[in-house]
Amino acid sequence: MSKPKTFVIGGGIGGCTAAIALAKAGADVTVYEQAPELLEIGAGINVQAVAIGVLDRLGITEENLQDPILGDGITTSKIEYYTCDGILVADEPVGKSKGDEYAQFSSHRAKFHNALIAKVREVIGADKVHLDHVFTGMDKKDGEITVHFEKMSKRGEKQPSATCNLLIGADGLKSPVRNYLLGDIYPRYTGKTIYRGLCEVDGHISDGKTVVMCGNDHGVFIAYPISDGMRKEGKTHCNWGWNVSRPEPGKAMEDWRYFGKVDEIEKELADLDGNSFAGKTPLQLAQKTDKIMAWALFDRDPLDTFDFGNVTLLGDSAHPLLPYGSQGATQAIMDGEALGVAYGNAMAAGKGVEAAVKEYSDIRCGPSGKVVLANREMGPTAVLRDVDKKCDGMSKEAKTEWIGTHGRALFKESIGKYRASMPKSASCMPAVKKQKVGA
Repeated sequence: MSKPKTFVIGGGIGGCTAAIALAKAGADVTVYEQAPELLEIGAGINVQAVAIGVLDRLGITEENLQDPILGDGITTSKIEYYTCDGILVADEPVGKSKGDEYAQFSSHRAKFHNALIAKVREVIGADKVHLDHVFTGMDKKDGEITVHFEKMSKRGEKQPSATCNLLIGADGLKSPVRNYLLGDIYPRYTGKTIYRGLCEVDGHISDGKTVVMCGNDHGVFIAYPISDGMRKEGKTHCNWGWNVSRPEPGKAMEDWRYFGKVDEIEKELADLDGNSFAGKTPLQLAQKTDKIMAWALFDRDPLDTFDFGNVTLLGDSAHPLLPYGSQGATQAIMDGEALGVAYGNAMAAGKGVEAAVKEYSDIRCGPSGKVVLANREMGPTAVLRDVDKKCDGMSKEAKTEWIGTHGRALFKESIGKYRASMPKSASCMPAVKKQKVGA
């Protein structure tokens, strides 16, 4: 009996993880990606240790993620939280520094993706990764799905349709697959816009492996290194972001291809001059940046289910997350593992792909929805909002004294609530451990 044909729509981080996990569980997988070329676009990414464990079980090791060509990633040691005027509220060890089995990683998104796409091509074959394929619709009949595509490079020009038995929509924030299933529901504007950029500076941020944050309820600045090669040279390839309150834009600016200007944020960042990261203030880091992306943040409610028969959703397509707590790629990677587990279980039991989709939805829909809700409250950066409110009107000297006495306890309370809401990996399930294979 032939294997069910499985299509993954979207070749990003979640789609790649799902393709690898499904292939290792015995699926016949083909990936369709809309980009005509896999270019080095985007900015930095920070991925939690729990997701790095998933990748390790799928054959992508920490050594792969640190490879100078494929990943060039840094094993993150800690996160430091500062007030607007540079007072350290608390620091939080992460990954192996905290005692986890796996490291937390900071990397350039494109290089991190390189490591995954290389493994996808190794596991399923380079000929089964198709670029320049935009999903435009599907027809379902008798357990089969005929999927229709057009070219991204020449919009309107059709690509050949293809037929599968299981379809995974891993096609991102503005997922055409999700829109086909649920309709195009306009999201709510959060009141925040994030400005992001990359720059290179001499020196290290803290120990050279640290994520730093500063700010308050109006805006939070984050910066961290993303190149282990540059770190070894005593330099920092710095990924930074300024997540700040803004009126709703006149046009939907939920698009990383929109570029802002430093003068849009210059005055606000100057208010953070009490902070210095790798010898530079937040404003100086922004001024050293050639291209500044600006992305208005919109929010979507969690779904009630990921079960659509022989179709399902994964990553941002399933649960778009606000950018707090390094959860976007982390949760997408965990989705991919869970889907592979569910598929392996269903096939072993002779139950078919619809049973796999149901089990996957049962594993991941509820927990990922909790992360969506938790991130609405600023994630771990909420401690900066809370400290600012507690110290409102204080002199810097009084604020320093108050934080020295109460900051750690407030931090533990804020972080404790957020961390408690984070789901564990599907690795807690016995079936995952059976899938630890090198193929």
